[in-house]
Amino acid sequence: MSEGSAEDDHLAQRLVDAADAASLPLFAGWRAQPCPADDPVGAAMQRVHVQREHRGACHLAAVRVYGLTAQAAMVVNLGVEQAAHHGWREPQPVAAALIPRRRRAEQLPGELQAPLYTAPTARQRTEFARLVDALTTSPTP
Repeated sequence: MSEGSAEDDHLAQRLVDAADAASLPLFAGWRAQPCPADDPVGAAMQRVHVQREHRGACHLAAVRVYGLTAQAAMVVNLGVEQAAHHGWREPQPVAAALIPRRRRAEQLPGELQAPLYTAPTARQRTEFARLVDALTTSPTP
């Protein structure tokens, strides 16, 4: 990892540390896991994963806020076949009235996460995006 990416990794850790874990137990559990001290790339990947878990936990909360079950949200998004593929037993089509609820639920995670990304400077956000891109496009050893 280069010096710049080490700085970006510290930004990732600050974002993870600053996130509110209230009502987000899956995120809180992942955040509590120690990062590998001897693997900087692995530690960076873990921090990015924990940030993803924060977004996922916010999404699950939003789904519930808008009166959807996880299964109904998946059926609206991916369809009955994909819901079954992901392990839901005998998923059924959902009422058309639930579609606008899911659309609203898709907006809320971004609103919940926005405060995390206001503290870093524009340069830091750009460099962080570069780090994530580099981590996710690098060939695996």
